[in-house]
Amino acid sequence: MVELRPYQHEAVQSVWERFAQGDKATLLVMATGTGKTTVFGDIARRCLGKGSRVLVLAHRDELVRQA
Repeated sequence: MVELRPYQHEAVQSVWERFAQGDKATLLVMATGTGKTTVFGDIARRCLGKGSRVLVLAHRDELVRQA
């Protein structure tokens, strides 16, 4: 497991707060080079650990393989 940077941890926590408020889907926007794949991976890992399913959509095969 990769250790998140403080701003990545904050992003993950923001997503979980939205889920806790009853949102079934949320959008997280991050700038280039800030570790979106790392953040996504952490969120997906936690969702899978709770028995949820995760769908990854990307316009490039390499992005899906990277994740």
